[in-house]
Amino acid sequence: MNARYVITETPSDMAEAFGIKITDNFPARYNVAPSQPVPVIRLGPKGERRYDLVRWGFVPAWDRQGSFLKKAIVNIRSETAAEKPSFKNAWRRRHCLFPMNGAYEWLDEEGGKQPYLIAKDRSMPLFCLAGLWEEWLGAGGEEMTTAAFLTRPAVGKLRQLHHRVPVFVEPERYEDWLHADETDDRAAKDIVGQPPPDLTWWKVGRAVNSWKPDGPELIEEVS
Repeated sequence: MNARYVITETPSDMAEAFGIKITDNFPARYNVAPSQPVPVIRLGPKGERRYDLVRWGFVPAWDRQGSFLKKAIVNIRSETAAEKPSFKNAWRRRHCLFPMNGAYEWLDEEGGKQPYLIAKDRSMPLFCLAGLWEEWLGAGGEEMTTAAFLTRPAVGKLRQLHHRVPVFVEPERYEDWLHADETDDRAAKDIVGQPPPDLTWWKVGRAVNSWKPDGPELIEEVS
């Protein structure tokens, strides 16, 4: 569930879930793809929660030429984020949440790549992944906010789908994750060390193998 996801929660629903005011009209999306604008929850300059649209695909601040714009770093290994030059400053100061209702993963099966939709349960309630964000300033003066979510080794049944899974943040830990403490990252490391919650998944149609389709039929189970 590292390259495409679903977000059907309305802005008003998310405003209630996160206790913030949201004015953006972000429509339901059933096939969010890398490099597209996506909603994240992060903290503003006064420590207030904000809902912002950012580019899904982390670009390090030092990459003035924008070479990472083409690489689309959509996920970051949590085990090395605190040390790697590309991510360590964001790890210390710039945390965010990626809200979503489901995500896709693929298995090699007869006939080609078979997508599966992963969610907390069949009703697809909202959940959040731990992310890092960065402000990028290009050599030509371009400005862009970019972000990616963190991953960790898979455990239990999830290893049937992939050897890595995103880092989930439960509602009671939202504040711990968002308030990055550059002098003490023990709370952040505790969150990335937690195993994922119980999840369910089902087989969906192969139309989602392309990033172009985007409709509710993509999340329907197929035999």
